[in-house]
Amino acid sequence: MKVCFLVPDGTGLRNYLYSRVMDNFSPNDDVIVWTPLAAEVVEGVGNLHGRSIHYVKMELFREPWYCKLLKEAITYARLRHNTRIDANSTTMLNWTRKKYKGGAWLFYKIAALIGILCLNRYASIFLFERWYDKLVGRTRFVLSQQQELKKMNVDVIFCTHQRSADAAAIVKASSLLGIPSIGAIYSWDNLPKARLLVKSDKYVVWSEYMRREMNRYYPEIPDRNIVVTGTPQFEFYAEREMYYSRDAFCKRLGLNPENKILCFSGNDLTFPCDDLYLSDLAESLMMIPESRRPQILLRRCPVDLSGRFDKVIDKYPDLIKVSEPHWKKYPGGWDAIVPTPDDVALLVNVCLHADAVINVGSTMAHDFAVFDKPAIYINYDQPDVAGWSAVINNQYQQFRSMPDRECVIWLDRKEDIVAAVQQALEHPTEVAISRQKWLETIVKHPLSGASENIARLCQHDARLRTQKSFREMHVSVN
Repeated sequence: MKVCFLVPDGTGLRNYLYSRVMDNFSPNDDVIVWTPLAAEVVEGVGNLHGRSIHYVKMELFREPWYCKLLKEAITYARLRHNTRIDANSTTMLNWTRKKYKGGAWLFYKIAALIGILCLNRYASIFLFERWYDKLVGRTRFVLSQQQELKKMNVDVIFCTHQRSADAAAIVKASSLLGIPSIGAIYSWDNLPKARLLVKSDKYVVWSEYMRREMNRYYPEIPDRNIVVTGTPQFEFYAEREMYYSRDAFCKRLGLNPENKILCFSGNDLTFPCDDLYLSDLAESLMMIPESRRPQILLRRCPVDLSGRFDKVIDKYPDLIKVSEPHWKKYPGGWDAIVPTPDDVALLVNVCLHADAVINVGSTMAHDFAVFDKPAIYINYDQPDVAGWSAVINNQYQQFRSMPDRECVIWLDRKEDIVAAVQQALEHPTEVAISRQKWLETIVKHPLSGASENIARLCQHDARLRTQKSFREMHVSVN
């Protein structure tokens, strides 16, 4: 079997290629990694799993302007459609947030106006998508990718990100050649955001909840083509060989193993207030007597290279310690920042040894719930920052997956920081009591089966293609 992984960015590398997905393939199976990332990254994956991997450099798809315009129009129409069916106005905030000027402003304005044409009937959106798909299929790029696929003689394609235009064009080329494709939904919050660009034959999702979301937002996709596999990124937490002792972990990061540890996990730069929230947290915790004061462990978002936390860290050097993500920066944008296997182990140990986590609506609430530890969601706004709101952020559609409000501790005022932190650290079993129920809603259990489920699905579809090719060859000979 020849299985090809399309990996457009570093997170896909971490969640799938560093996991045990590859370990479930036979040593006789050929594995191809098609990615814009550096060849040395793929070589490292091969060393990690003790197998040979064929590297193919992914070219960038220079999307024609008319394709991009149609794509953005479809996105606008879908966002409006999702807003209506969910009765949630925050969904429209996923429409471009940048304050474009001049030609770019006009471009997105025209895209929105075209998108409005689709609003009366869902079938119109689907019709526009078929039109877009045909236009992309006629581009020189897709034709060149067909030739590449023929050379590789691929049996099945697995794409780690549903939003990549580059990967979408390759998957389109594969469909024209009859090569089966499987697409992963990037994260638990992606489906309401109308960015399902990669049109795979099948999709793997984290949970039954996400399957129902796919049914809701994309009714044209047959339910049999949506497979609940879980997600490999949570399997790392069960790999005990990654665990450091508490003393070793604290020594590495300059923490006191005798004191409680509160992790502050940062978001990317679309969340502009994280440094202000860290400052509020540090200022509040300084009011607690030193003998009982918890330590803050900052883990910034790996793609946040801004240095915006530096002033706060410098002001409270004894209180705030930093767990720098072990990612490597290559030439390019945010998607060229690549995690290392050591960072996976570091994140595992942050969740293992920190006693609770605080952030603005982050997935880290689920990571900590794996170890049955509470999360605090910041739910107040910074008065001096306009144009962004934590309160509105926490009303996004993904948070409606909560079974009830007791999945996290809600921090509604700066004045309540000390009380919320003390609740989380001193009475963890009495707060956020529905966190495990929420985790089970979001991710298929047991958590350990995702890699095997994905590999088995790839093998199944590759086998079907091989059998089909054999039958066609047999009929041709006869």
